[in-house]
Amino acid sequence: MARAPVLAALATSTALALSCQPAGRELGSGPGGAEAPRVLVEALADRFGPVDREPGFDALRPKLAGAALVPSRVFDDTAAWTTRGGTWRAVELAGYAEGATYRIGVREEAPPPVAPGQYQGRVRLERLDGGRFEWTIGEELAVGPVRPSDLAAALEGAFRVAEDSSDAAARAALATAFPRASAKIGLLLHLETLELRRDADGATSVRLAVRLVPAGIRGFAPHYAAFLQKYATPIRAAAVVASPDGVTWWTMAAAANLWSVRVRVRDGSLVPLEGPADRRLPSRLRATGDYATQMGRWSVGAKRLAADVELTRTQDEKAMAARFTDEPEWAMPFLVDLFLGGPLRFPFEGPGSEVRWGAREASFGGTVLVGHYRTRVRETWILRWLGGMTSTALGEFRRGAEQEADQYIRECLLALRDDVSPRR
Repeated sequence: MARAPVLAALATSTALALSCQPAGRELGSGPGGAEAPRVLVEALADRFGPVDREPGFDALRPKLAGAALVPSRVFDDTAAWTTRGGTWRAVELAGYAEGATYRIGVREEAPPPVAPGQYQGRVRLERLDGGRFEWTIGEELAVGPVRPSDLAAALEGAFRVAEDSSDAAARAALATAFPRASAKIGLLLHLETLELRRDADGATSVRLAVRLVPAGIRGFAPHYAAFLQKYATPIRAAAVVASPDGVTWWTMAAAANLWSVRVRVRDGSLVPLEGPADRRLPSRLRATGDYATQMGRWSVGAKRLAADVELTRTQDEKAMAARFTDEPEWAMPFLVDLFLGGPLRFPFEGPGSEVRWGAREASFGGTVLVGHYRTRVRETWILRWLGGMTSTALGEFRRGAEQEADQYIRECLLALRDDVSPRR
């Protein structure tokens, strides 16, 4: 449901990274050459644009969505799974381009993605005991010959340009280098603040703030605009990412549709937000934050949500894994809050829950983007209530907004592609 604004923000970030010549050269310096950035963006446009769902997947989607917090609803549904064991069930998905259409369907054994845009997904549900279940989801998307090391070098190049630029010059470079993407993405996301401040330690503080403006897409995506206005506008969030010794490396915040991030860079690398700039980003970090929103008449959220973050930075893999083992302080309606505890504590017990995103160089020579998600659920009436609210929002998204969101994402990414390769 949240993929549309996230991917639009990704496109904005990609444009920022590519808008400077050093970053662009790094991204095209691998075996794919100058065409590699175009292939990368096109693969994203295919996967996250409009999808023609095969009948089996079309029937499966609402079942999995409705069972996210109540897994027993789908565990014994023989039509939902392609493989099963005594205590587990699984289904695999394959995504692929067929002419001008992108399709996703259920497979008993989905092939690994090789060609750019090919997708493999696997959903596994395991029944533990006493109404407890564990979901595990794995995803891979082939994105062509851009190597993980090229992506890291491009980001480093963008940081170096930020150190040598000014606010006005950075804005002008973005608009000049990426006129199509800036215009299309700018309908929904306004670059409200871009501040670059050099300090006495030789580092540059960067503050980037983007405002979500649903009214900007109302003319061609009215359902999606209304959905964002209703569900994104109430979000209030703040996060701090620090090293184990408590030193802050970056912060993020969101309120009133303004999403902002603060970082500090020196010599192409992130450095602590304050103090001496001679440290480099460690492999282990701690992220803490608060989140609140409005679901119908109810305010819901969590305070002091924490994750232990581990970075992988090898030559052929760049990844981030976040593990959640500390239960936050929940903010729920009064009567619900009285019965919290076990049901919402369970996802953080034992191994906890985890999220992992990364880029990995595959054996066939190309790169795949990888996602891995694992969480545990203990069924109670509280989770059924929360699941009902989530299902209501998801239903609203799928009734008109989803198709508009997918089309807009594709148009944003293709505009970025055309800026990367204007000759096409």
